[in-house]
Amino acid sequence: IANALRELMEHSEEVFIMSHESPDFDSIGSALGIYRCARFAGKKAHIVMDKSNASINSLIQRLKEDEAYNDLFIHSDDALDRIDKDTLLVIVDTHRPSFTESPELIERAERIVVFDHHRRSAETIENAILSYLEPYASSSSELVTEIIQYFDDKIRIEPVEADALLAGITMDTKNFTFKTGVRTFEAASYLRRAGANPTSVRQLFQDNMETYASRSETVKRAEMIKPGIALSVCPPDTPNAQLIAAQAADSLLNIKGIHASVVLCSTNGGIMVSGRSLGHINMQVILEKLGGGGHLTMAGAQLEGITMEEARQLVIEAIEDYLKEGDGK
Repeated sequence: IANALRELMEHSEEVFIMSHESPDFDSIGSALGIYRCARFAGKKAHIVMDKSNASINSLIQRLKEDEAYNDLFIHSDDALDRIDKDTLLVIVDTHRPSFTESPELIERAERIVVFDHHRRSAETIENAILSYLEPYASSSSELVTEIIQYFDDKIRIEPVEADALLAGITMDTKNFTFKTGVRTFEAASYLRRAGANPTSVRQLFQDNMETYASRSETVKRAEMIKPGIALSVCPPDTPNAQLIAAQAADSLLNIKGIHASVVLCSTNGGIMVSGRSLGHINMQVILEKLGGGGHLTMAGAQLEGITMEEARQLVIEAIEDYLKEGDGK
């Protein structure tokens, strides 16, 4: 896979790297890893991102303060204007066109590569010339870290890139708890040797007092809808509600007796749903019923045109259907 990627890059004029909407540490970390491969191959490379969000602002700020990354990010409109037959488009951390930052870019691209760790869904990028979907991997950052090691013996990633990749692995494994195999630790070991600093990575996850208080309030509002399954709703007008919902869903799993959690929040685009599990419940299967996706222990969905109470009922019904089907036994 690494050799094929390198050959494709060497026959390209420019490389665009794109992940899903509302990027997280895993998508940005894996994108930075691909960026380093492209730069090593002597190619111009850019990460397609229209806007940052609260969950990754700390990392984006670090990148903006480093002059070496002055032209790292490109807006999707600019990418659409520049893409041609000699451009390689690399998609990371998703394989569903509708989930990407710019589905139009996929339609325009003639040469596409996909790296993802989510289970293959019905919707997929059909015209990829190289597709590496590995649902047994902990994260896209783990996959890309392996690719980097095989890309070339002489490649050297920068400390901030190593931090971002390690943050991606840390986030998707919940501090090396879930979906963590031998290869996960081998990837982390490589990143540590490459300059990743665990203290710096930890600081990327730090919250301000307002975020911490909002998360605590959301956890406090949780109720048990089924044995072992908790559901909560973010308070109205919560700042950075999407981040709060994801963090609250994670936090609920730290409570004894809870092995699955779902948190809903209102956003400009509708109702966001964040689901988490310790593995007893398959969150991906549940939220796929609502048009979402993800994997066994972490999944999400977006619901539009309905009220919070209607969304809450849809989530409860999806969980009940899942349990009736016998998957939750």
